[in-house]
Amino acid sequence: MSAYLSYTDRMAVTVPVGDLDGLAVQKFEVKDIDTWTDADDHRDDVVSLMEFVRMIRDGRECKPGWYTRLVDRNELDDRGHPLVWMSDTTAERDDHKIAVAHIELGKANRVLINGLGLGMVLQAALSYGHVTHVDVVESDKRVIDLIGPHYTKDPRVNIVHADAYEQSWNWPRGTRWDVAWSDIWPTIGPENIEGMDRLNSVYRRRAGWHGMWCRTECLRMRRYANRDLY
Repeated sequence: MSAYLSYTDRMAVTVPVGDLDGLAVQKFEVKDIDTWTDADDHRDDVVSLMEFVRMIRDGRECKPGWYTRLVDRNELDDRGHPLVWMSDTTAERDDHKIAVAHIELGKANRVLINGLGLGMVLQAALSYGHVTHVDVVESDKRVIDLIGPHYTKDPRVNIVHADAYEQSWNWPRGTRWDVAWSDIWPTIGPENIEGMDRLNSVYRRRAGWHGMWCRTECLRMRRYANRDLY
């Protein structure tokens, strides 16, 4: 009997490290403060104490361990470091658990994912035997070329190079999915709602369930913004 895997466990990616045109897949460690040593201050593959504190402050604390991140060396963050697009920390996986729950509990056969990224939801979807086909739409060719080959080894995976907003109208007539998940926004903010509504207007008719990354948080931020106007 195989061991039970939680939704979070199923999203731990196994994408190998690599670099393509400035886009890099890297492994890094989150250490428990109690095990921190002076030598860790000089490691590029460990989250600094300052960043660890930021994670706690922002409610993004995760379990100690090794993780994978997608970094764009062509862009810098507010501290002058290469911009981290995403990672598969337990905190970030929590944002996607609802999608994996619908795949599992609904015994989904066909799944659509808008936004490949590191492939956390894709990784989870492929862990279920009842999933027979997964369509993935990704607009960045670098992501497809760097990360896509890791997943297309599985014949159930079909990756399409396209813009999700345009591709949503281009699927063959009658195409349906049991579960659709859209994660194409770089940050959480009220400006995402218009695009989310646009996608949902299509996929709510083509999918048994369509969810979107951090939609609840975006709606909450819009309510706060509107409240501040009055």
